[in-house]
Amino acid sequence: MRIQTRYRKLALAVVLAGLLVPSLALAQTGQASKPQVFGEAYRAVPPAAPDQARVIYYRPASAAAKPTGANVYIGGHFHTSLLPGGFTTFCLPPGQHLLGAYQNEAPLYRGKTEELYRVSLEAGKTYFVKVSEDAKGQPVSVGREEAERSLNGAREQTHAISRAEAPVCKSAL
Repeated sequence: MRIQTRYRKLALAVVLAGLLVPSLALAQTGQASKPQVFGEAYRAVPPAAPDQARVIYYRPASAAAKPTGANVYIGGHFHTSLLPGGFTTFCLPPGQHLLGAYQNEAPLYRGKTEELYRVSLEAGKTYFVKVSEDAKGQPVSVGREEAERSLNGAREQTHAISRAEAPVCKSAL
């Protein structure tokens, strides 16, 4: 009788261990696969390449900012969704481009269907653009000094895949 009890306890322990180990592995996998919303903290960027214009689009982490994302569009294509305290950097060829950042735009997705704001970008320049919290989508051009004060503590937005065509940024250095 004693031997049967031992075997039952051993069998029960094996079954429980068999259930517990995969559960722990699944829990660890679930944590590892959670998308990271923010990446690296902002730091000053080098000058833009002579054949590109660099754009740093950001959203200040202010108390007035709505907690929803501001969807950034380049030429009518989704680039990212900026949360308060987030920024994105992209480069474009010099010339005319359409930009905008819209909040609470579903189901119409105004960034895809309405005329975005036309901006003229010059080669070799870096532009700092702030999300307008008035929900109209118009980019707000900001000087480097003011922008970098606002960007202090901001983190790169990394949770979305851009659908916009933008070349990889090159440096003039």
